[in-house]
Amino acid sequence: MKELKKEEGIALVITLLIMTLLLVMGTAFLSISSTETLISINERNRFQAFHVAEGGSERAIAELNINETYTGTGGEQSLGFGTYEATVTPLSTPLSGVVDPVDPMQITSTGYVPNKTVPNKAMTQVEVAVYRGSPFQIGLLGLSLVELEDRVVVDSYDSALGEYDPMAAGSEGHIQSNGDITLLTNNTVNGNALAGGTVTLGFGSTITGTATEGVPSATIVTDISYPAYNSDTAGISPPGAYDTSTYDLTVNPGQTVTLDPGTYSFNRITLKTGAKLAITGPVVIHMTGRFYAKNGVVVNTSKIPANLMIISSMSGSDAITTEEPGSGEFYGGIYALNGEVEFNDGGWKIYGAIVADEIDIEDDARFHYDVALTKPSLPAGKFRPAAGTWRELFP
Repeated sequence: MKELKKEEGIALVITLLIMTLLLVMGTAFLSISSTETLISINERNRFQAFHVAEGGSERAIAELNINETYTGTGGEQSLGFGTYEATVTPLSTPLSGVVDPVDPMQITSTGYVPNKTVPNKAMTQVEVAVYRGSPFQIGLLGLSLVELEDRVVVDSYDSALGEYDPMAAGSEGHIQSNGDITLLTNNTVNGNALAGGTVTLGFGSTITGTATEGVPSATIVTDISYPAYNSDTAGISPPGAYDTSTYDLTVNPGQTVTLDPGTYSFNRITLKTGAKLAITGPVVIHMTGRFYAKNGVVVNTSKIPANLMIISSMSGSDAITTEEPGSGEFYGGIYALNGEVEFNDGGWKIYGAIVADEIDIEDDARFHYDVALTKPSLPAGKFRPAAGTWRELFP
């Protein structure tokens, strides 16, 4: 009996030891599980804060494109499942990889989301440098309408590699309209067609890429500052081509007028038969009146589209137009948000890009989109991130 009682006592001790061990192991497992859960929650919150911060930087870019004087949120603002705070300041260091950037700015965005641990808010911060890029990210962009009439050909090339070569023409001659795109007869678009409305192809017309309807409207910069008219003739040769009382530039038949690199503000520009507008370097022309070119005109004798940008505030039809019939050569970018750009019958050769309310390119014209225009920093460009500048600062 004594041996049996001893064995019963040992069994009790062993049972207690096993229960104690199981209790310790269970407590440890619960602690580990709780810790892992907190780590997982913290990691999830950090990623959420990161996405809020990233979204805040994108919103800051959008605000800059609406208001170039935007300096930030001035405090936390709600965004999705958290809040963010953004500051916009002039970039204090040179922006590498961009030649002469326009309005370089630095955006710093901090994202916050609620956290159940200490601290009570998860936080992540991102930083990116932005600058005004080119407004010409597509060949033809019409805010209301893009229309090609008969036997028009659209393609692309890169002027950084030399002059246009029809044997090496590219297929990036994309066209877009926030409204409709209409191609009448026997037109060829070597690229895509994107329309907020409909894409209509007439007899014999072809789009080599894809035609897409119902696309979101393209966003553009509308808050453009127009410099005041200048009553002197600096940079214009011969100076008599500029009327300092009407602010009109007139190039007479067979005449060549040269504009030195710089920014000009004119009312009207008229280029008469056989006239030439010589450009020797980057020129930006702001206009309030009509641009009119007659037969045989060459606009921008440098043949480098990036050297000429025409920004027109004129409303309505024929803001920028040509003689009918007539032909000539145009090298440059056109930005006419309120007016119609019309190259009339006769076989114009257009090298560059156009953004306008309505675009009408008529019979036998050739439009060659210069993809090099996506690279220069030009007035009227949207703020865009500079490559290689985006970074996460913490945690």
